Formats: sequence, C-alpha cells, structure tokens
Amino acid sequence: MKTITLFRVQGLLRGRSVAMLFALTLLSSMAWSQPTVPFTLTNNSTYTDANIFVAVVGIQNGNHVWIDTRTSAVRVMSTGDNTVQGPVVNGDQGPGGNGRYANCFARLSEIPNKTINIPGIAGCRILISFNSQLWLYFFGATGGYAAPNLANPNDPNQGIRFEMIELTNAANGLWANTTRVDSYQYPMGLEVWGNSGFYKKVGELKTHAQIISQWQSQAPAAFAGCLDAAKGIIKFPSKTSAFLAGGAQANYFGGYIDQIWSKYSSADLVFNAGDAGTWRGRVSGQVFTFTRTSDGQVATISRKPTTIETMEGSGVLAAGGQWDKVVQAQICAAINRHAIDLNLAGGATQDFASDARYYIASPFNWYCKFWHQTDISHNGLTYAFCYDDVFDKSSTINAPSPIRATIAVGGYAGTTPSGVATMYKDCNYAGSAVGLPVGDYNLSALNSRGILNDDISSLRINSGYRVTLYENDNFTGASLVLTADNSCLVANSWNDRATSIRVASNSATFSSKVEAESYISMAGVQLEATTDAGGGQNVGWIEAGDWMAYNVNIPAAGTYKVIYRVASPNANTTLRLEKDAGTTQLGSVTIPNTGGWQNWTNVSHNVTLPAGAYSIGIATSTGGFNINYFTITNNLSAREAQTTIEIAAEEQGYTLSPNPVRDVLFIGGHEKVKRVKIFNVQGQEMIAVENPGRSISVQALRPGLHIAVIEQTNGVLKKEKVLKE
Repeated sequence: MKTITLFRVQGLLRGRSVAMLFALTLLSSMAWSQPTVPFTLTNNSTYTDANIFVAVVGIQNGNHVWIDTRTSAVRVMSTGDNTVQGPVVNGDQGPGGNGRYANCFARLSEIPNKTINIPGIAGCRILISFNSQLWLYFFGATGGYAAPNLANPNDPNQGIRFEMIELTNAANGLWANTTRVDSYQYPMGLEVWGNSGFYKKVGELKTHAQIISQWQSQAPAAFAGCLDAAKGIIKFPSKTSAFLAGGAQANYFGGYIDQIWSKYSSADLVFNAGDAGTWRGRVSGQVFTFTRTSDGQVATISRKPTTIETMEGSGVLAAGGQWDKVVQAQICAAINRHAIDLNLAGGATQDFASDARYYIASPFNWYCKFWHQTDISHNGLTYAFCYDDVFDKSSTINAPSPIRATIAVGGYAGTTPSGVATMYKDCNYAGSAVGLPVGDYNLSALNSRGILNDDISSLRINSGYRVTLYENDNFTGASLVLTADNSCLVANSWNDRATSIRVASNSATFSSKVEAESYISMAGVQLEATTDAGGGQNVGWIEAGDWMAYNVNIPAAGTYKVIYRVASPNANTTLRLEKDAGTTQLGSVTIPNTGGWQNWTNVSHNVTLPAGAYSIGIATSTGGFNINYFTITNNLSAREAQTTIEIAAEEQGYTLSPNPVRDVLFIGGHEKVKRVKIFNVQGQEMIAVENPGRSISVQALRPGLHIAVIEQTNGVLKKEKVLKE
C-alpha cells in the first residue's frame, strides 16, 4: 500500500518570501498571543452550503493542530481523531489500516455565521471541498497529517474537487493567499481588512465554466495537456506527463537555461533584487556564483536547473542558506517569466521587476501567464508558481494588524464590490471596480486596493452616503462633494485630481444597534433567551476575563455615545470597550445592581472612535452581568431617543439588527414573526422567508437601500428600511 503524501510545514511553504519565513521562525518559539482573525466564507458557487465542506489544519506551539470549524476550538492532532469511515480503493485501507480518516470537516451550513476564528498559527491551510469531505489521516501532534495525493491511484480523494487558502498568523501580521501552485480546481477569492485603512483583495473574476473555456481556447499545444477536461481541473505543468522525464516537454526550458549559463560564463549578470540588494554573478564550471555589491555577501546556484526544478523552484533552486535561496528565487522567477534579457550587454543591470516584460519572449511558463491575466485574476495577482511573490506578483496578502478576512468560494464572478461607494475605471460604471466602506482613504490606501487616483472615472454611491474628493493626500485642498447615485468624474476632471477620498454617512445622526449575540468571536460566554423587550437572546454567564468581539462601521472619526442594555444582581460590576485585540482601551462603565439577571437597564459612556470598518471588543475583569445589545450613536443626548426606540420595539414585537447590515440580519422577537420579504427600491422581491427564526442571510443582496416587509403572527404587516453594506 502506498501511503498518502505527508505534508509538513517546510513543504507547505516552499518558495514563500523571506518575510514569511521569518514569521515562521518567530512562530516556532513564541507564545501564541497574536490577535484572532475571523475568516468569513461567502458562497458564490454553484454548490449549496450543505455541499461545501471546510477544515482547518496547521501548526501551533510546535504541535500539528486542527481547528473545529463549528466552534473555532483548536485541537492537537491525534490518531484518535480518525473516526470517519472513508472509501476503500483497490483494497487500500489507508495509513491506519482500517479505512478511517480524521473527523475534522464540517459543512458550511453548520458553521455559525460561516465564520472561523483563526488564532496565531503557522503552515495553516483552510481546506474547502465540494460534495464530499476530504479524507485526511492524522498521525498525531508531531507526525502531522496525510493529505490528498492525486498521483496515487488508490488515494480515496480521487475525484473530489477541493481548494484551499494558505495562511500564517504571525507576530509580523497575517500572511494569506489563494494558490494555483499545484492546480486549479475552482474559482476562489480572498479579502483582508486591517487597521489604518488596510485592505487587499485577490482571486478569480470568472466562473468555473468561463475559466475552463478560456483555457481551452488559449492554451498552446505544449500546455494543452494541463487540462483534465473530465474532472474540470487544470494541473500545474510539472504534474503532467508531458513535462516529466521522457515527456515531450521535459526539456522545455533547457535551451534558454543553456544560453544563460553560456553567456554568463564570460560576462556578468547584474540584477536588482529590491530590498535584498543588487547582485553580480558569473558562471564557473557549472556553478553560478553571485556577490552582493553592498557588502560582499555570496550566494550560489550549484548547477544548471532542470525544467522541473525551474517550474517548481525545487532542487538546486531551493538549496543552501538564506541568501542562496533569495538569489535562487530571483533567478527561478526570471526564467519562468523569461525576464533575463540575453540581448542586454554583460554587466548592465537587468530589470526583473517590470511585469511589462514578463511572458513575452519564448520560452516562458504559459500556465503562469494564463493566471496572471487581469480578466482572470483580480489585478493580475495570483500564486501561479512557488516564487511568484518575487516583486510582489503573487496573491499573498500581508496585513500587519489584521481585523477580518473573507473567503469567496466561487470567486467574484457576477458579484458587486462590497462598500457604500464603488469606484469604476470606466465612465459607464463598468470595468474594474473597487468598493469602499465608510472611512478615509489617502493615495496609498487607494493603491493598496488596486486602483490609482487617475484610474477613477466614475463613482456609484449608495443612498444615504456621501463621498468627498480632495486634491491633497491629507484630506485638504480643493474638494468635491458627491451624493448622487452615479457620478462621472471625467467631465469635471476629478478623475486625475483626487488623491484622498472620504466616504461618510449623509445623515446628521448616526445610530447603529448591535445585538450582543451577533459577536464574530468570543471567549467564555453563553447565550440564553431574554425577557427584555423584543425577545430573542442575550449573552450571559459572563465571568472575569471573558470577552466578545463585534464588527462595526463608523461613518466619521469623532465622539460617540455607546449605550449598553444590561442586567445584573451584583453591585459594581464593570465592562470595558476596546479595539485592536485589547491593545487600545476605549473606556469602561460600571453596571449597577438591577435586581436580577433579567431586570434590564441602560448604562452609557462617551468614547472616541476612528472612522471605518473594524472590530471592537467588550471585555470584563469582574464578570457578573448579562448584556442584550448595545447602541453606538453620534447623538450625545441619546438617552431619550433610546427610550423611544425601546418602546417602539416593544409595540411592534420584533427588532431587526444590525442596520446597516453586511451578511446576517438578526431578528429580535423572532417568535412573533411569521414571514419576512425583502424588496429592492425598484419593488423586486429579493428574499422571502417563512418562519425565519432568529436570523436571515442577506449576502445575496446588492449594497444599497432595501425594504423589509414583516408579517407578524397577529397578522399585522410592518415595513422597515434596511441598508445593505
């Protein structure tokens, strides 16, 4: 029996950047104190939530671990986890000899809020499979796990479509990426938000059928065999027989590599490796030796690489010390991209950084060129081969202070960018688009989202919001305020003048109610039914050290009143409001003795909040209270207004929150609601749910204003405005 390939962290991260390798070095010895990052999965696929399976595996504190996606609990891998009977292929009972595999997958429909909280972790993979779980085998804390090996005909994972997100949550931030390094099986997308306006998006822009069709129409003969049409999989070239020893393309790069080694036997190859400095190299015998001009540091490639080593970044292109590997990565990337210009005089500095020169002259890795097309991958960024991060051409996202992430299962085909304002590169509101939530964006923040100031030709702004364009990068200078639904910027020349943008609510009064049970992550608390107005649930069993985290979207920096709906039979309990995983304290309030766990009152304090979408936390050093919801408002005399809200909620018997809403609309007092229908402003019915329970998914709604029609169990119909972010 051939054992399924055993993956370890070294193999998972082959070819990653020096910064990521440094992150892994830190992770191997540090305490696990990195902030937890919530990853939310959105389903933009043709599969139902019940037919999408998710697992998370990685390394923590030197142990191989898995994360229970239903609870976000971290568990050390154990052979005792292999309890699920899998298929037996050709009599092969698998590594355990009993046909059993790890019980580590959950259906997407079983994951609360479709969100998994990822702590500090290294070598991590979020595995996503379709119509069946994958059959992984756990060898234990130090042994790791056996993963799909499609080269093994007895592998029980044959025929199961799957994809993955690779990530490391380290002391120097979150590192995450989609990957096409081994194969393409289904479109995927990834977005990450962080502090100081950080945002980056990567992923495929077309449907699976469109991608397969485009490959079939464009692939040259040498690469046509990468497509397994029966399975709908596009394999990396080195995974096909044509590029292996004895295949028709086994020496695909051989001539180009021979020319490089020949030319630089009598001349110097000079190139700038960015932060790693400028290197000068020459071949002696078969050894290519490079010296860094700034300090004399030496790096070598011991011989000519083969075609397979070049494509995979393996063998002589993944050997030796740190600087050997830095130079090997540069040369490997340059050969795959055909960026080494043999017509340039020896000793002249080569430009390996310009992607305008990539994939032009033959031979080059056409598989990589395909995935870097801007109509296939967002901004042309993807991980098509292991050293694609050389000069930042990969889909790697590094958020120094991450807040949250979203995985788009199925990629972005047919989706509208999230945000209350959308920038388009075309004046007819088409072409590449970037969505902006409420917040401030200078030129560097716009660049990080893949758009330059002179790329902006039109704006679409949701009802109730305004966008202010400024000529200077620090939100000063001449300005233009836009509140219309659609605005073409070319006519008034602001398409090349705007260098900073402010997106804000167009309403003088801002108020956002957040149900306590809608946390994105928590520690130690439980939910219970509440007798407070509107019914639903409250958060209880709050003890010292417990906490909850929530996503908020603040329209503008300033002072806000935060009003908490609390109950407690204890005196002088306290809660504190914080952000940045507790490193920023926003303020605290004392909770009085209300006379019981379900005797409710309001407590409040004023806090200073920055603009934008981010997470905040409610924590306590005392415990001993319940919380039903809290409200954030810029109306600093909001106590009377809050009382009015409570009376109205009690009269109608239900509440809808949060509003504005991003993914899930929670219904307080849902037992009094018979039916909910949501219409767009054109009157088209978008969602209809009978007996909705405590929440409704609104991910399918486009951003903007909608009307919710609520039929209560007593026959009364109510209409509510709902703003989808």
